[in-house]
Amino acid sequence: MKRIAWPIVIGLTLLVGCQNDEPKAEPKPSTVQNQQKASAKSDTNTTFPYPNLLSESGQYFSLLVIGDQDNHIESNSKITEKVKDILSLPELDMAKKAYPDLKIKTEPTYILFDQAGVLHQSDDLEELTTYLEQNTPK
Repeated sequence: MKRIAWPIVIGLTLLVGCQNDEPKAEPKPSTVQNQQKASAKSDTNTTFPYPNLLSESGQYFSLLVIGDQDNHIESNSKITEKVKDILSLPELDMAKKAYPDLKIKTEPTYILFDQAGVLHQSDDLEELTTYLEQNTPK
C-alpha cells in the first residue's frame, strides 16, 4: 500500500506545483488601430467648436433655438420631420455666453446644423420652414 501511496502523493505534489495561477494577459489591440479610430472620430468634428450641436445622423438636422418660447417647434411637423435634436435657450445673453463663436445677434434665432456645422441661420420661423422644405439632410 505504501508503494502505491508515495508515487500518488509525489505525482499530485508535482501537478499542483506546476500549475500556473497567474491569469493570462489578454492581447491588447494595436495602438495604430486605436489611433486610426480616434482620428476618424475627431476628424469630423474638429473644425466646428461646438460638436454637441451637430447632428448625430446624416438623415436628420439638429436645431438651436434662441428665445421665442411662444412657438411650439416640437409640434410643427414641417420641422420635426427633418430635425431630430432641438436645443432651446430662453435668452440671447445665455446663448452668447454658451456659444460665442456663433455670433448670435438677435432674438429669436434659429440655427440649423448638419454633421459638419451651421447650414442655415434665421430669425424668422417661416424662413426656416421654407429652407427645410427645400433641403434634405445629406
